[in-house]
Parts: sequence; C-alpha cells; structure tokens
Amino acid sequence: MATIVHILIWGGILTFPSFVILMASWLIDPKMWGTDLGAPEEYQNRIGGLLVVLLLFAVQLPIMAYAVLYFELIDPNVGFGFALVLTYAIFQIFNLADLILFDWLVYLKLKPAFMRPDYLPVADDLAKHIEDFRNGLIIGLLPALISTSLWYFFL
Repeated sequence: MATIVHILIWGGILTFPSFVILMASWLIDPKMWGTDLGAPEEYQNRIGGLLVVLLLFAVQLPIMAYAVLYFELIDPNVGFGFALVLTYAIFQIFNLADLILFDWLVYLKLKPAFMRPDYLPVADDLAKHIEDFRNGLIIGLLPALISTSLWYFFL
C-alpha cells in the first residue's frame, strides 16, 4: 500500500512542473507542437519542440531519481529492478495525467484559443491522444532507465 501511495504522490510531484512547462511552451509558441499535431512543415518549430522535450526530461529525471531515494526510507533494500519499475510507474502517472488533464480536458474540452491557432490542425478526436498515450507507455522506459541509473550511480 505504501508503494502505491508513494507512486501517486511522486507522480503528482512529477506532473505539476511538467504541466507548467507544457502550458508555457504552448503560450510561447504553439508551433513547437506542430509536428505532434501533424501540421504542415512551415507551421512546425522542431527545434523548439526538441528543447521543450529536453527541458521536460531535465526536470523529470531528477524528480524520479529522488523518488527512489525517498523510497529507500521505506525499504532500504531497494534494488535496481524494483527502482526501475517504480520510476516507470511514476512516469506513467504523468503520462495518464497528460492524457486526461492536458489532452482531453484542456485541449479537447476547454479549447483555449492560444492552444488552437488558426494555422495548426485541430485534433478533435481523442484517438490521436490515446495513440500518444500508448506511445508514452513505450517511451516511458527511457526516462525510467535514465532516472534509475542516476539514483543507482549518483545518489
């Protein structure tokens, strides 16, 4: 039970700064997400999008590594495999929150004007966002592996 609570708490801690970064990137330049939405090439800012992803990882990786460090207070015998599962689960809380809160609630239901400029295609169906969520299930292995390695080798 303590493990599930730990995952939920650290998933929330991971989600909040990530959402701030995502919302700020939409406000600064929606073209950063043009590639993700299938916009024509002239409406894509691939370098900006890459910088946002790198910034997300720069914030998320230490948070997930420290989550394992704090879990050691509960169980001092945490191994690399369990830590990897723990960080993967924490990342998936963010992935699920991104689907439900950011994609469905904000983007599809609230539809703020700054997120829907005239030059970007409107992805009004949830299917595209569910596909991105499924991709996040696989992509989530990378930040989980990196953050677990940070914990294992440096903390």
